[in-house]
Amino acid sequence: MGGGDVGSAFDAALARTGTSLTSRDLVAMYPSQPSLVDNSPIDLERCKSFDLFNADPAKARDEMEKKREDAQKLHGAEFIRQLKRSKHHHPLKKNRQFDFRLTQEERSTLAATGVVASQRMQAESFAEIYYRLYTDDLPVYVTTDSILHAWHRSFDAFLVELELFLSPLLDKIVSSTLYQCKTLLSKADPHVAVAMKDVDNFLTVGLSLLRGETPSNLTSLWTALGAEKTADVEMFSSKRTIDFSLFKPRGHFTKSEALKNYFRAMMWLGTIDFRIAGGENQQDDLHQLLCAVVLVQCLQESDSLSDIERADSLISCLVADGNLGADSLSANELAKLVIPTNIASSILSKLGPDRETLLLDLQQQIVQKGLGTQLITGHPLVEDATAGTTTPTTRPTSFALLGQRFVWSSFIFTRLVYDQVLQDDTKPARRIPSAVDVAFALFGNNEAATEIARRMEEHAPEPDDTNCDGKEFVPHRDGIQFASNLIALRQVIDEEFNDDDDSKPRTTATGNSSISSLWLQALRALSRPSPNSASTFHTSTWQRRQMNTQIASFTQLRHDTVLYAKQSYMRRMLCEYPYGMVDPYPVFWNLIGKMAMRMKDIATQASNTLGDSSSRGYSIAKGYQVFKTFASTMETIEEIALLQTSNEELSYEQVRFMKSVMEKSSFGSGETKYNGWYPQLFYGSPKNAGNRDVLVVDVHTDIPSVEHGDPGSILHLGVGDPIVAFFVVNEVMYAGPVFTSYEFLTPVDKRLSDEDFQAELSTVRASGWAQRSYLCNSNNDNVAETEISVQDLPHWERKSFLY
Repeated sequence: MGGGDVGSAFDAALARTGTSLTSRDLVAMYPSQPSLVDNSPIDLERCKSFDLFNADPAKARDEMEKKREDAQKLHGAEFIRQLKRSKHHHPLKKNRQFDFRLTQEERSTLAATGVVASQRMQAESFAEIYYRLYTDDLPVYVTTDSILHAWHRSFDAFLVELELFLSPLLDKIVSSTLYQCKTLLSKADPHVAVAMKDVDNFLTVGLSLLRGETPSNLTSLWTALGAEKTADVEMFSSKRTIDFSLFKPRGHFTKSEALKNYFRAMMWLGTIDFRIAGGENQQDDLHQLLCAVVLVQCLQESDSLSDIERADSLISCLVADGNLGADSLSANELAKLVIPTNIASSILSKLGPDRETLLLDLQQQIVQKGLGTQLITGHPLVEDATAGTTTPTTRPTSFALLGQRFVWSSFIFTRLVYDQVLQDDTKPARRIPSAVDVAFALFGNNEAATEIARRMEEHAPEPDDTNCDGKEFVPHRDGIQFASNLIALRQVIDEEFNDDDDSKPRTTATGNSSISSLWLQALRALSRPSPNSASTFHTSTWQRRQMNTQIASFTQLRHDTVLYAKQSYMRRMLCEYPYGMVDPYPVFWNLIGKMAMRMKDIATQASNTLGDSSSRGYSIAKGYQVFKTFASTMETIEEIALLQTSNEELSYEQVRFMKSVMEKSSFGSGETKYNGWYPQLFYGSPKNAGNRDVLVVDVHTDIPSVEHGDPGSILHLGVGDPIVAFFVVNEVMYAGPVFTSYEFLTPVDKRLSDEDFQAELSTVRASGWAQRSYLCNSNNDNVAETEISVQDLPHWERKSFLY
């Protein structure tokens, strides 16, 4: 489906549904998954391993020491010494370290739903939680969250190394093109010279940002850029409003000056577009089209078009939802129109009316072919607020040197805010979207429809209203009907992915799909009913747990691609997991494996395209082995998921796999070895599995509106520290790490880096929809057993024990 096709498909879907659908229609058309659970709570006391989780660590250690003393009296001291030196597991080698007891609130939730996540039990990494379960010989649950986190970390690390290779290529492209522009400028006629000077300035800023230098002749523009606020500046000989807060380095780009410079330069080359048709002034459009032709001609004469295509192709392999590429006309697309036919040279050599005629013909050709049609509003635009209008504001046709990619989430956000939302032939002032919108429309999670409908029907609290739920009301987001647009989006995206019948793993090849598309496809698999019939996996609470996983992983995806997407030593005994389970989604594991294989191919392509240089301290070729290992691991987990779904026994090798998440249990006591299969999924070094990774990404900008009384804001999504979740499946209790996700607004122009968010993390609340289902708060009160004294309350150590 091409860019124009996506827009047309949405318009057709909205025409079919009409603009009068309400929140009631939404939940009627997309009901929550029917529950397979009866109303009686689970008797936790009868569940296998509940006694292990509910044990007081101090008492368990005393009891184990007493058992070892009894064994020594019976078998002698030499027996105990040999036992401790043995590489084999033995019950007398257990040594409880950590407190996994539940509070009354946590226990009640687990008994009612079969799943609970405790905000009390935070850790700095997923590996930390797996390691604690391993150390205490507790049943492990391998979560999709932990694998998605490992995927994000390896993907992000690969991007860093790729960008360090792309930076010199970008320098070569811009500097050689700028040199050619200056050469042509010296012999151009006055009108073309103005366009060439505009292109010269554009390239000068890009090169200065990349090299970390200050241009001498663009003081006002440079000052505005450095202020990182929205400002009106002159761009391509006309006034333009630019949100310079976008140029604040975020994500992994804060790690070095080289990455900061690359970020700013690519942001400039990707967001400062040439608006070549459909703007407010036709003469300005034609001038910017002339500028675009000048730039393409300079790229051609400096032999840089092939380099641009190489860089663009690599980026599109990673980020390009629906394989649509950039949400703008690309340099190579324009070059195919103007270079072989000599239109470019003709435009630059003609005078007056003849040049304008050629530009008008070229402009018409571009518009008729649907090239450069923007599906995403990526800039502050003048709103069409005419009373009674039913036509959304259109976006100008755009050209960009290295334009940011089309991503489904931004398309969703664009279509769910003013003035794109149509309801009963009016344009309601919904200005702020939500990650829950993405969970429904993009990931196909029907449980999100229930939350969205609740928000649509909610009213702003009165000043004296003490209702706690009122705190969740977000002005300009809630209390507004927008079901028609939302359902039209869901229909278009469901048709695009065409995966409703995925009850079995896919066997089709991934072909040339981008990593972002494959990532989204895997997340969509978590919305499908699990083939495992255990009641825990078939409740609305479970689907909300899945929604949290989807939103958190989506946040990591947007964080890693923010530049390209348009907008532990401790003393221990030999340990193992007594038994374990994996999240019951074979299709998900299959798709993650296919994504890893695709990434392996991209690593090879990148190495062949850009060349490898281990002497520079990094090597993108090593990504081949990392992602090959990732794919092989996913294949094993998929096989285990299929067997557990049908209640079949695991093979000896599969049992050993489940017992070696963090460590291979054939090794004795000592420091953390990171030799289990989970640390091997991390790019660079297995020890990276133990690193903290709190992150944030801005995904939508709500520009201020006096008309709607909106001061403006920026929507941020964040991922905090992982927490422990407990699962009861067929009367067996397990535990595993899960994501914490956050959604919040900041004032306009305030974009947070990961470091900013980490400093503010303690003040951010988890989403209400999660707290009302599987997520329990962080209070340490109400321990399950009422006879437990205050000093015996569950005590969870926040610090890391990984070394």
